[in-house]
Amino acid sequence: MLDTFIFVFLPYTALALLIGVTPYRYLTNRLTWTTYSTQFLERDTLYWGITSWHHGIILILLAHLAGIVWPQGMQRLLGNQQTLVVLESIGLGLGLLALFGCLVLLLRRVNSGMLGRVTFAADWVLLYLLIFQAASGIYVAIFMRWGSVWYLHTAVPYLHSLLLFRPQIEYVADFPLVFKLHAALAFLIVALLPFTKLVHLLFLPCRFLADPPILYRWLGKGGVGRD
Repeated sequence: MLDTFIFVFLPYTALALLIGVTPYRYLTNRLTWTTYSTQFLERDTLYWGITSWHHGIILILLAHLAGIVWPQGMQRLLGNQQTLVVLESIGLGLGLLALFGCLVLLLRRVNSGMLGRVTFAADWVLLYLLIFQAASGIYVAIFMRWGSVWYLHTAVPYLHSLLLFRPQIEYVADFPLVFKLHAALAFLIVALLPFTKLVHLLFLPCRFLADPPILYRWLGKGGVGRD
């Protein structure tokens, strides 16, 4: 029952919310489709948090995606033991970098009253989920070694079966609880994504390239003005 909930119910629910809620929110209330200019509210720790988070999580996601779209190539690449050790070490480092960035962003919002005013309940929940997700991924990398190899032979076929709407949970049913927690957190993050400001990552701002630049003027004690 637990396996069915995690590996069948959660992924399809998350996909339905992502597909259904995201365009509805974009078309009905685009004013919330933003992270706001939080750099104006607090920028002392923003650089360390946002830079660490983005560099860590983007490369980790790309590595996961590479295994899904190019499993044969990744299998050949990881067949070399030295390459496997190097990539596993880099992956662990990126996980630690992402976790560090998440913790900095959390402390930044906790310690800034101004940021708290533009942070909603869903944003707090998503931030905590991201922290636990990064932490569980680091645990898997340390205590379940060579995960990039067994990922190709277990999680990847399972994910392919999901895309074909024929979920085969036997690929992942025997995994330890921490891996199942890692998978459940991933699906919960996708499900919650359309309800948070992080949804802006799904938007490709190509048309902004043709927009004129926005000029901000400092108005002294009055704050910032926009032309």
